[in-house]
Amino acid sequence: MRERRWDFLYDVQKQPVREVILERFADALARELQAWPPAAEWVSEEAARRYRAGLATAPRPEVVRLALELARLDLAREHEAFDERMRNDAGGTCRADGEREALQLLVLFVTEQCLSLKEWAQGARLSRADLVRAVGLAERRLFRVTLG
Repeated sequence: MRERRWDFLYDVQKQPVREVILERFADALARELQAWPPAAEWVSEEAARRYRAGLATAPRPEVVRLALELARLDLAREHEAFDERMRNDAGGTCRADGEREALQLLVLFVTEQCLSLKEWAQGARLSRADLVRAVGLAERRLFRVTLG
Protein backbone atom coordinates (compact mmCIF):
# COMPACT_ATOMS: atom_id res chain seq x y z
CA MET A 1 0.00 0.00 0.00
CA ARG A 2 1.27 3.47 -0.93
CA GLU A 3 1.93 5.98 1.83
CA ARG A 4 -0.26 9.05 1.27
CA ARG A 5 1.16 11.54 3.73
CA TRP A 6 3.42 13.06 1.07
CA ASP A 7 0.76 13.30 -1.64
CA PHE A 8 0.36 17.03 -1.07
CA LEU A 9 3.82 17.52 -2.60
CA TYR A 10 2.40 16.62 -6.01
CA ASP A 11 0.14 19.65 -5.79
CA VAL A 12 2.86 22.08 -4.72
CA GLN A 13 3.89 24.45 -7.48
CA LYS A 14 7.53 25.14 -8.14
CA GLN A 15 8.60 28.57 -6.97
CA PRO A 16 11.72 30.49 -7.90
CA VAL A 17 14.18 30.90 -5.05
CA ARG A 18 13.68 34.67 -5.16
CA GLU A 19 9.95 34.26 -4.43
CA VAL A 20 10.61 31.92 -1.52
CA ILE A 21 13.08 34.39 -0.04
CA LEU A 22 10.64 37.29 -0.38
CA GLU A 23 7.75 35.29 1.11
CA ARG A 24 9.77 34.18 4.14
CA PHE A 25 11.19 37.66 4.62
CA ALA A 26 7.67 39.16 4.52
CA ASP A 27 6.54 36.65 7.16
CA ALA A 28 9.48 37.48 9.42
CA LEU A 29 9.07 41.24 8.92
CA ALA A 30 5.36 41.07 9.75
CA ARG A 31 6.13 39.11 12.95
CA GLU A 32 8.76 41.64 13.99
CA LEU A 33 6.42 44.56 13.40
CA GLN A 34 3.65 42.88 15.43
CA ALA A 35 5.98 42.45 18.40
CA TRP A 36 6.53 46.06 19.44
CA PRO A 37 9.17 47.34 19.75
CA PRO A 38 11.17 45.52 17.08
CA ALA A 39 14.49 44.01 18.10
CA ALA A 40 16.76 46.93 18.97
CA GLU A 41 20.15 45.54 17.97
CA TRP A 42 19.95 47.31 14.62
CA VAL A 43 19.54 50.80 16.10
CA SER A 44 22.40 52.84 17.54
CA GLU A 45 22.36 54.33 21.04
CA GLU A 46 21.91 57.82 19.57
CA ALA A 47 18.91 56.72 17.49
CA ALA A 48 17.43 54.91 20.50
CA ARG A 49 17.58 58.17 22.47
CA ARG A 50 16.08 60.13 19.59
CA TYR A 51 13.21 57.66 19.10
CA ARG A 52 12.60 56.88 22.78
CA ALA A 53 9.06 58.32 22.66
CA GLY A 54 8.28 56.20 19.60
CA LEU A 55 9.51 53.03 21.25
CA ALA A 56 7.35 53.52 24.34
CA THR A 57 4.01 52.38 22.91
CA ALA A 58 2.96 50.41 19.87
CA PRO A 59 1.82 52.66 17.01
CA ARG A 60 -1.73 52.58 15.72
CA PRO A 61 -2.40 50.61 12.50
CA GLU A 62 -2.75 53.85 10.51
CA VAL A 63 0.79 54.84 11.49
CA VAL A 64 2.13 51.39 10.55
CA ARG A 65 0.41 51.55 7.16
CA LEU A 66 1.85 55.00 6.45
CA ALA A 67 5.30 53.82 7.54
CA LEU A 68 5.13 50.83 5.19
CA GLU A 69 4.03 53.08 2.34
CA LEU A 70 6.87 55.49 3.07
CA ALA A 71 9.35 52.61 3.22
CA ARG A 72 8.15 51.42 -0.19
CA LEU A 73 8.61 54.91 -1.61
CA ASP A 74 12.06 55.15 -0.04
CA LEU A 75 13.12 51.76 -1.42
CA ALA A 76 11.80 52.70 -4.86
CA ARG A 77 13.77 55.96 -4.64
CA GLU A 78 10.63 58.03 -5.10
CA HIS A 79 12.02 60.90 -3.04
CA GLU A 80 9.57 63.58 -4.15
CA ALA A 81 6.56 61.36 -3.42
CA PHE A 82 8.13 60.42 -0.07
CA ASP A 83 8.56 64.07 0.89
CA GLU A 84 5.03 64.93 -0.23
CA ARG A 85 3.51 62.10 1.86
CA MET A 86 5.55 63.15 4.90
CA ARG A 87 4.45 66.79 4.51
CA ASN A 88 0.80 66.11 3.78
CA ASP A 89 -0.09 62.93 5.66
CA ALA A 90 2.29 62.46 8.58
CA GLY A 91 0.82 65.35 10.56
CA GLY A 92 -2.74 64.09 10.25
CA THR A 93 -1.90 60.45 10.87
CA CYS A 94 0.46 60.97 13.81
CA ARG A 95 -1.74 62.53 16.47
CA ALA A 96 -0.62 60.96 19.75
CA ASP A 97 2.65 61.57 21.57
CA GLY A 98 5.51 59.61 20.09
CA GLU A 99 3.70 58.56 16.91
CA ARG A 100 5.83 60.76 14.66
CA GLU A 101 8.96 59.19 16.18
CA ALA A 102 7.42 55.73 15.80
CA LEU A 103 6.67 56.50 12.15
CA GLN A 104 10.26 57.54 11.49
CA LEU A 105 11.56 54.53 13.41
CA LEU A 106 9.35 52.14 11.45
CA VAL A 107 10.42 53.58 8.10
CA LEU A 108 14.06 53.29 9.14
CA PHE A 109 13.57 49.76 10.48
CA VAL A 110 11.77 48.41 7.41
CA THR A 111 14.21 50.05 5.00
CA GLU A 112 17.24 48.74 6.90
CA GLN A 113 15.78 45.23 7.07
CA CYS A 114 15.12 45.22 3.33
CA LEU A 115 18.59 46.48 2.44
CA SER A 116 20.20 43.93 4.74
CA LEU A 117 18.15 41.20 3.03
CA LYS A 118 19.44 42.38 -0.34
CA GLU A 119 22.99 42.23 0.95
CA TRP A 120 22.48 38.84 2.62
CA ALA A 121 20.89 37.24 -0.45
CA GLN A 122 23.35 38.52 -3.04
CA GLY A 123 23.05 35.35 -5.11
CA ALA A 124 19.31 35.90 -5.57
CA ARG A 125 20.01 39.30 -7.18
CA LEU A 126 17.13 41.02 -5.46
CA SER A 127 16.20 44.36 -6.98
CA ARG A 128 14.68 47.32 -5.19
CA ALA A 129 11.39 46.45 -6.90
CA ASP A 130 11.59 43.02 -5.23
CA LEU A 131 12.11 44.70 -1.87
CA VAL A 132 9.13 47.00 -2.47
CA ARG A 133 7.04 43.93 -3.23
CA ALA A 134 8.28 42.23 -0.04
CA VAL A 135 7.12 45.21 2.02
CA GLY A 136 3.72 44.92 0.32
CA LEU A 137 3.60 41.22 1.20
CA ALA A 138 4.42 42.01 4.82
CA GLU A 139 1.66 44.62 4.88
CA ARG A 140 -0.85 42.05 3.60
CA ARG A 141 0.18 39.68 6.37
CA LEU A 142 -0.15 42.38 9.02
CA PHE A 143 -3.54 43.61 7.89
CA ARG A 144 -5.20 40.42 6.74
CA VAL A 145 -8.86 40.77 6.05
CA THR A 146 -10.95 37.69 6.64
CA LEU A 147 -14.41 37.38 5.23
CA GLY A 148 -16.74 35.05 6.94
